Amino acid sequence: MFCDYVSIHSQEEMAPGIYRMVLEAPEAAAAAAPGQFVNLYVNNPSMLLPRPISICEADPESGLLTLIYAVVGHGTDELAGYTAGTRLRLMGPLGNGFPLERAGQESVREILLVGGGLGIPPMLFLARKLHEMYPEKGIRIFNGFRSKPWIEEEFMPYGEIFNASDDGRSGFMGNVIDAMEYKMIFTDENIKALLYTCGPLPMMRAIQKWQQGYNMETWFSLEERMGCGFGACAGCPAKLRMPDGSVARKGVCKMGPVFPGEDVIFE
Repeated sequence: MFCDYVSIHSQEEMAPGIYRMVLEAPEAAAAAAPGQFVNLYVNNPSMLLPRPISICEADPESGLLTLIYAVVGHGTDELAGYTAGTRLRLMGPLGNGFPLERAGQESVREILLVGGGLGIPPMLFLARKLHEMYPEKGIRIFNGFRSKPWIEEEFMPYGEIFNASDDGRSGFMGNVIDAMEYKMIFTDENIKALLYTCGPLPMMRAIQKWQQGYNMETWFSLEERMGCGFGACAGCPAKLRMPDGSVARKGVCKMGPVFPGEDVIFE
């Protein structure tokens, strides 16, 4: 885990209230894995808690780390005002990312990446890594937006993209499950699919219910409000089903944020 001051390389507003920040953070970029996140501390002494943000991309060669976030409160509003050259403290990478080796199973014939809202950016890092590791396997990418997409071309080198939106301005009119039902139907029980997803809780709850009709292994990246980011404050518990059948609460920041889909209990 890296903790030090880093510099902002660039920042741009991709869509109203949605920003892409690129940081000069060579140590974090070299250590990052898809599904992990970082904690950013704003340069305002009245805001003590960090802002956890998923890693959208990491380039060890250039040392650049890309984050995409939405302005949802005072902390992210402060971040949005920073410009290139601003230094701020970063801790990370944190958490356990997506298990990439699961995609290497011979039985896996379909790889599905499903993102919704601010759960879409971390899927870009995942898409690239899976494409590099398993170029012989096709990847289908389903992204759900409220309206017009604010990220799309970045995914094009890594797989087949299907967008869904509430108003139909981005591809399929409906949600990502509607799009998956429309674009792909599994008819052969011997074809195993592997699904990685990140997005709003209602979306992942719906995916968990939907996938039960298919031969599918799922991995969910949970979004929770976090305090410390490394398990000390116990402020981001997820309800999980244990191997022995019992139920336990585990910190999303330390034990996750990625968990087997069948283990997550949505309340």
